[in-house]
Amino acid sequence: MFGKKKSPVGNSSSSHLKRTNNTPSIISEDVRLTGSLVSQGEVQLDGRIDGDVRVNHLVIGTTGTVEGTVTAESVIVKGKIFGSLNASKVVIESSAQVHGDVYQDTLSIDAGAIIEGNLKQRHEAETVALINNDTESKSELTSVLSEGDNDLSFFNKQAAEKE
Repeated sequence: MFGKKKSPVGNSSSSHLKRTNNTPSIISEDVRLTGSLVSQGEVQLDGRIDGDVRVNHLVIGTTGTVEGTVTAESVIVKGKIFGSLNASKVVIESSAQVHGDVYQDTLSIDAGAIIEGNLKQRHEAETVALINNDTESKSELTSVLSEGDNDLSFFNKQAAEKE
């Protein structure tokens, strides 16, 4: 009656991962993971991940490789990424190789790093998406201007109507 509440038997805590400590997760050099990696904490990657990575903070060591999309709050790259990288803060060190687009708020690149792809601030990507969504109104404008007589331009039609 006045004791602790009992949790239901079917309660599954795995559906919502909650960070309980500040110890980083380490994927060592001899580990190869196929599939997605999700963590709310820090991950040190010295092995290989073939799949998407979604973490709060990621450090890719010199022997670390990701083949997939990386999404994080902050990323330090010393190893290799084959795929897009989307993070608020990105640090690409001299030993790094990034083969894909990088979307970031702040970016630091050391001399000697190899980057093959586009570097874009994240607010630029949102602006481009908004402009692309406006193509329907442009097609309506061209269709209105092209209607009617083909031998007279829009301005010539207005001048002819005044006379």
